Amino acid sequence: MTRTKTGPLAEKLLRAAAKTRNQKVVELAAFAAGRQHAAELQKTIATPERMADLHPAHSVYVYVQNQVSVMSETITQLPMLDKLTAVVGKAEDAYMPSGPPMSPLTGSYFFCWAVFDAAKGRAKETIGTCILAVARWAGADPELIRIMEIMQDSRMGLYIHEGSEGDIVHLRELVTGERLPCLSPSGYRGKRDEIWLARVLPPPAPVFQESVVFTTPYVITDPGEREWQAYLEHTLPKARGRDTRERYAYLMKYGLELNYWNEYIFEAYANHQTSVVFLRGLPDIEESRPHSRKSEQMYDTAIAAVRGCRSRRR
Repeated sequence: MTRTKTGPLAEKLLRAAAKTRNQKVVELAAFAAGRQHAAELQKTIATPERMADLHPAHSVYVYVQNQVSVMSETITQLPMLDKLTAVVGKAEDAYMPSGPPMSPLTGSYFFCWAVFDAAKGRAKETIGTCILAVARWAGADPELIRIMEIMQDSRMGLYIHEGSEGDIVHLRELVTGERLPCLSPSGYRGKRDEIWLARVLPPPAPVFQESVVFTTPYVITDPGEREWQAYLEHTLPKARGRDTRERYAYLMKYGLELNYWNEYIFEAYANHQTSVVFLRGLPDIEESRPHSRKSEQMYDTAIAAVRGCRSRRR
């Protein structure tokens, strides 16, 4: 893992922090450093007692997510981040993330996209990179910063289910071929050969052996691995990177455009259960996704044709 570089937006933020003229910057810096006068903000964080039912590896990430969430609420009120917050606001209005049946974009997925992936500029700055810059400047706990960096560096991925043992799900990532024993905190264990679209975080410390499927799993019921490999083969050359792995990582984090994966999930929604969302189709074949404009037009045409036939019979 490489340390996230400080981009132009973060530099503006740090200059404002150094001048300490903006109360929101002061609040954020105090919170990040854990100072006493940020105690009211700290009260909103999930305590260890509240997370007692979580697996320890998962609870580490949930705790840091909650810390980041509160910092995000403060930082997004700053005028120098208006462009970033506008991006997230527009996506929120368009996709209404809340999980099925309201929207297939779950809260866990959208939080990570909004904070860690929704990037602006050549430096690919996000709300998360700006929070990290302030946390380092404020002298936040190094362990907190380390976990925040893991989450900022994370991305979605495409995985093949290779079986499960008890609570452990074995996933193999397309392109990288990496095999990972994973915790699936949503409770969904799945079955062999399923394709999962998910954000998988590495073990947060050496004491843990399992990675964590941090988002509610999106299971793609159709098409299968061969079609997805074909999609990746002709799509990866369009992504930024020096080699196949870098281009794959870029595609899965940023897509080919800002709302690439948001749009795919929204249009590919097929069904859901409490612990999993089912998708169908490919990002580059519009008619393969149930809720794409072309699919809905084809459906409307078919319905009109059926109604026409019934009218003629009468």
